[in-house]
Parts: sequence; C-alpha cells; structure tokens
Amino acid sequence: MDEVLLPRERRDAVVFIGVDAADNVEFVKVYAVSEEKAREALEKFFNARGLFPADYRLVSSGPEDVRGKGAITTRTETSLSSALARLGLKLLSNGVLHLEGAETVYQLTLVSEELYERILGKTDEGDELKLELEDVFSLGLDVIVENLRGVELSGYLPPDAKLLKEPEVSELMAIMENPERDFPVVVETKNLARYSFFEFPITLKLPPLTVEEFAAELSERLGFSVDPALFDEYPPEKLNLRNVEALVKLVDALVEKKGLGREEALSVAVRLNSAGL
Repeated sequence: MDEVLLPRERRDAVVFIGVDAADNVEFVKVYAVSEEKAREALEKFFNARGLFPADYRLVSSGPEDVRGKGAITTRTETSLSSALARLGLKLLSNGVLHLEGAETVYQLTLVSEELYERILGKTDEGDELKLELEDVFSLGLDVIVENLRGVELSGYLPPDAKLLKEPEVSELMAIMENPERDFPVVVETKNLARYSFFEFPITLKLPPLTVEEFAAELSERLGFSVDPALFDEYPPEKLNLRNVEALVKLVDALVEKKGLGREEALSVAVRLNSAGL
C-alpha cells in the first residue's frame, strides 16, 4: 500500500477524508507545514486512491491558526467529525501531524462535486434535497447567504461561527484577510452583488416565500385560514418570515388597542403593512 495511505506519525502533512458507507471519498482536508507540502500531499493521496482532481472542488485554502495544539489528529478534529457525520460521512486520516511549536499550518479543503451539489440543496435533476442549514454551516467553511426568506440564521450556526449581517465591505475584508482568524464567517445579505469580489466556498440563496407559503405561515400563527389572494400585490421583499412576525404583532395590536376581530384586524394590518391606508 502507498505510504500516503498508511496511518503514521507525520511532521510535514496529514490528510483527513470523509467517506460514505461505500468508502467513496466525498471530503478531503489537508493540513501541512506549507502550501507546497499541502499540495504535494494532496497529489500523492489522489494518485494513491486513484481519484481524479476534476471530480473535486477546492472550497477553502490558506493558513489556519493551531496555537495551543501539540498535534492534529482525528481526536482534535471533533467538530469536523461531527459535521461530516451529519452528512453521513466518517472521518478518517493517514496519521498524526506533530506541530512542534508551529502556530499556523496551511490547509486545503475539497469536496466532491456530488457533495457540493448536496450542500447547495440540489441534485442534478433539480430536486430539492433535505440538507438542513445546520448541516451546511457545521462544515466550518465561510458562507454567504442571500436571505430573502427572512430565516433567522443565528439558530443554525455552530458556536465558533461569526454571523455578519450586511457588513461594510471594509469590515468584511479585514476579517477575511486576517491570517490569524480561526473561525468561519457567515455573511447574511439581501444583495449578493455587494460582495461579489469575495471568494466564499459556499453561496446560499434563500428565495422569498411564495404568496401561498406566506399565507400558510400566517394561518398557522393567527389560528385561522388566511387567503393567499390578500398578498397578490405584495412585493417580493415583503414575502418573508420576518414580515410574517411583523404582521402577527400588528394584528395583535389592532385587536388589543382597537377592539377589532382578528380577521378584520388582518385586513387592516395588510393595508398598513403594504403602505396603504
């Protein structure tokens, strides 16, 4: 068996992989003392396993802070192991990388094209896959989310991730270019184009609710059936979960302060919410 596939004590580079039940390699992460050693180890690993680089997508590369660690092993990568487990993958490695006092290492992270499509939530046929936001964020990669749906992202983030809502470009650049950064960034925006020159491994687009979905969300919260036709003239930017909550609060206020019935209050609330009197 090729040396790069054998578990060994290492001082130049170590390769972590995520394999599925059929032993297919869906995820690869290389830690090394330098970029040159990382790319060399990756090439050797691909050759030894008979894998084709074209079948994988590089989603992250660069220095990673390892201060406080004496070595990198599967035991130190518990968050990565958990993230892969959520995707049905098992974490394996070709040994232990002894850091010998190093404060940073160079890392390369790749995912198979199939896994990348799963992360984006689509199959080749365009069918939606049941991959939760939490699964995507738990990979520990930088993500930008065009959140037109109004989903509250904070509840899906792992503890070490930093959520930035519509950050200034200069602020984001300072964070992204910080060589000592040891946490993934999740940027939430309503305008992807504003950050088009940043390279994010993962881009998610959460579209607005349809009028039917919007009405269904309101029906569930208000306790009576809401006609989707009420929102036929609503602009897309108002068809989101945060506006659902805003309408519910407005209905409650109209019921309490004006003594209206809940259905009448909804009719008034819709007019007020859509800038009409």
